[in-house]
Amino acid sequence: MTSIWAEETKRADDGKTLEGDVKADVLVIGAGMAGMLCAAFLSKIGCGCVVAEADRVGSGATGNTTAKVTAQHGLVYDRLIEKEGPDRARLYFEANQAAVAGLRDLARSVPCDFEERTAYVYAEGTTENLEREQDAYERLGIPHRTMPSAPVPVANMGALGMERQAQFNPLKLLYGLLPRVDVYEHTFVTDVSDNVAKTPHGSITADFIVFATHYPLVNVPGLYFMKLHQERSYALALEDAPGVDGMFIGEGGGYSLRTYGDYLLLGGGGHRTGEGPHPDQGYAKLRAFAAEAYPGSAERCAWAAQDCMSLDHMPYIGVHRPGQPNHYVATGFNKWGMTGSYVAARAIADMIVNGRSAVDELFSPERSMLHPSLFSNMGVSAANLVKPGKRCSHLGCSLEHNDQEDTWDCPCHGSRFSADGSVADGPATKPIKAPRG
Repeated sequence: MTSIWAEETKRADDGKTLEGDVKADVLVIGAGMAGMLCAAFLSKIGCGCVVAEADRVGSGATGNTTAKVTAQHGLVYDRLIEKEGPDRARLYFEANQAAVAGLRDLARSVPCDFEERTAYVYAEGTTENLEREQDAYERLGIPHRTMPSAPVPVANMGALGMERQAQFNPLKLLYGLLPRVDVYEHTFVTDVSDNVAKTPHGSITADFIVFATHYPLVNVPGLYFMKLHQERSYALALEDAPGVDGMFIGEGGGYSLRTYGDYLLLGGGGHRTGEGPHPDQGYAKLRAFAAEAYPGSAERCAWAAQDCMSLDHMPYIGVHRPGQPNHYVATGFNKWGMTGSYVAARAIADMIVNGRSAVDELFSPERSMLHPSLFSNMGVSAANLVKPGKRCSHLGCSLEHNDQEDTWDCPCHGSRFSADGSVADGPATKPIKAPRG
């Protein structure tokens, strides 16, 4: 399966691969949006920065996103006010809105089909949750608009819009950054110890190391294996389907819709990695919906995304763990990785250069883990550690077969393996015995 971004955005050839040992001021592991932006920010101010990427630039989560650039992350602000207070909720909005503005500025020098749009959340049942979120917008001073009925082929009770948000082609942006960033592709970091990262073909020594690998490569120290779980979500690019004026998503994680040129991008069907997709999830759900809502349409591309979900719906950005103050991490973007990546890249660059950032405390990886989802994560892990079956090479959980993607997926921490046993998604770094070999 190939995303519309990979289908429409080509590179002439691969970049260089690490051969031998190198040194740098900063090593960024992972060449997705977070890693490439962080390296670009640091390189711009003269920092000696290199990026190590196991595959190709943008081949992971960034290449499979729906690429909405927005500070509207579902119905997040009412919850943030209740749990964190209005000041921290406002800081969350301001940081993500600054990311929208920052990507808008960057797109002026790196053409990437950047288009301003209003982002909407539509109510699928009662309007109670939407009204509470609108109250939160008003309390925080967030400009907004409302619709009595969202113009989408889903029964709904209206929509709440956030103006001057955007959509773009993420691979065009990353490829446009390549001349500004020193990247080693096909350079799989297998281990990090102190200030040295090891790969099969050499090592990289750096004063600072940034884990921008979606799910942190080092995750047992730091307890990220408890702080995170992963979810799959699916998307189709449809031809000959009517477009939508804006970016839309259902309040409970329902269908997502946006346009890209003449294509309508339809997203949804999500589930926890390793727990599906069931027949009413995944591609099957999207194709059934498309056949009913857009009977004259044709499918151009189909792809799936892997998202890291934090315990409290906010990303982990900052020092990886107290015992390694020169290691930084960016993860847990909760399906909103385009603005989250920019926030993380800017914050980590500020921490490395200035010793602090404006969002240190809000997104600190050391904040409390005492949330209901912690016990859910622990329960899933406990059940699958004793369940019989094929074992994940990460921490030994039982794998489930994903029939729609022909992969073996781990419900504990989200590792995925291809039919030949190779790693498709981390945190696993080692293959498993070919399940069908």
